[in-house]
Amino acid sequence: MRRFCLAVLACVASACDKVDFIEIAPADVEFQSRGESKNLSARCMSRAGNRAERAIVSWRSKDPEIAEVSPKGVVTPKKSGVTEAIAKYEDVESAIPVRVSFVEKVEVLNPVITIKEGGESVPIQLKFLGLKGRDLGKRGATYTPRDKKIAAIVGGNAVLPLDVGQTTVDIQVDGITASLEVTVEEDKALKKK
Repeated sequence: MRRFCLAVLACVASACDKVDFIEIAPADVEFQSRGESKNLSARCMSRAGNRAERAIVSWRSKDPEIAEVSPKGVVTPKKSGVTEAIAKYEDVESAIPVRVSFVEKVEVLNPVITIKEGGESVPIQLKFLGLKGRDLGKRGATYTPRDKKIAAIVGGNAVLPLDVGQTTVDIQVDGITASLEVTVEEDKALKKK
């Protein structure tokens, strides 16, 4: 009788661990910055909606040159492109899309700015380009004037004239750099007053 009960329990346990599909969360992943990573989770499920609690998936990337997936389901981007993160349990697989959209180039639309001293600030106009020159829309950048006595950055991305002279503003986003030249001219009308 004891053997029969053990056999029934083993049969029930194996039925509970029947895996028909794998649910991955989140359902898709997108990276916009280098140095990011995201955790994935997988639930092995039966058609009846039961979760196979003891089932442990293995993880891999369809293209590890674009993004790597650790054995624990941590996705780390490597370069711009599209790939898949794949979870597998026995012969059942599930995949989610992984999109990596790094800034590959920063295009300065106003590479030379000339402002009168005491004048209004001038916004820096940038275009962030990804793989194959695709416009990535707005991204956060850092702006650093080389001579902080000539110009300052205000409002996040505008050049404010401080004193007469020339300087360069260095722009950096995600390891990609660009620059623009700023000339602050003397306002003779201010000197006459």
